Amino acid sequence: MILQKDLIQAFYHLSSKLDPSNQDLGDAINQTFSNNSWLTPENYWKSINHWKSSLNKENIKDFIAKYSIANNPKTIGIIMAGNIPMVGFHDLLCVLLMGHKAQIKLSSDDPYVIAYFIGVLKSINSNFKDRIIIADKLHSIDAVIATGSNNSYRYFESYFKQLPRLLRKNRKSIAVLDGTETEIQLKSLADDVFTYYGLGCRNVSQIFIPSDQSIEKVLDAMISHIDVINHHKYANNYTYHKALLLMNNEQHLDTGFLLPKKRRNLSAPLACIHYDYYNSIDIVKNFIQENKEQIQCIVGNYSTSDVVPFGKAQSPDLKDFADNINTLEFLSTLETS
Repeated sequence: MILQKDLIQAFYHLSSKLDPSNQDLGDAINQTFSNNSWLTPENYWKSINHWKSSLNKENIKDFIAKYSIANNPKTIGIIMAGNIPMVGFHDLLCVLLMGHKAQIKLSSDDPYVIAYFIGVLKSINSNFKDRIIIADKLHSIDAVIATGSNNSYRYFESYFKQLPRLLRKNRKSIAVLDGTETEIQLKSLADDVFTYYGLGCRNVSQIFIPSDQSIEKVLDAMISHIDVINHHKYANNYTYHKALLLMNNEQHLDTGFLLPKKRRNLSAPLACIHYDYYNSIDIVKNFIQENKEQIQCIVGNYSTSDVVPFGKAQSPDLKDFADNINTLEFLSTLETS
């Protein structure tokens, strides 16, 4: 039986490998970029560095403190997404720390770095050799954790209906301003919008602004991310959606790299963002209540205990579970199922 302290030590040891001097890791990142140009080396290292700071012994111990390792390990299927770097690593961390076995379906958009991490974990502790399997198709599993689009969610719900399952679908995030924001805070908000080109569920796609404030001040702070337009896929999306807005004669703004539109809707296309004004905070509260199943996180100046500070949307704590579903809690129930 593997001990939880050995699992914690293994992930802490893994964090020591997350360094630019690691040629094998660098090669995996470069191979990823060749396979999927959205996952640039710069963005991948941003994610890697966040994980490096998260995987210290104290953080991991605190993360797992309330849970006991499984006496009867189950085989957990993990279907990983690939929209931003390492989006499935948190699920792997949870499954292994709880003492279960992981059978992983890697995303074709981001297969190389996770595979490298798995190889490192197996070299650190031989107990991982039969506890982590990469599979083209999941089979003989006891439960499943899957992340994908809304269409994928419906498929997963049907396909895995006989199994305990934790399924996630599309979500986006919002920012709430109260008019007191500093220039630094607004520049940090720009990070929440543009990090990973806005492809993540924690990226802000809807901004609420007090009615006596101006969207122009917010947009001025976003100029620091003008280089996104140099990415050919991002530029293609910008050009396409600009053409649609013009053809449909829809009122919008144009910064030359972002298309802001006054609208109250989470589903802003890539290279676009929605904003709206509010006279009363009740308007924001009602929107949040009506869309709570589609909102990943709330950024900015809003009176709720789990609000995310400006600039921190893409730097989640280990305890910031996707879709607000506690993965450790889900895994802890499997021994009795």
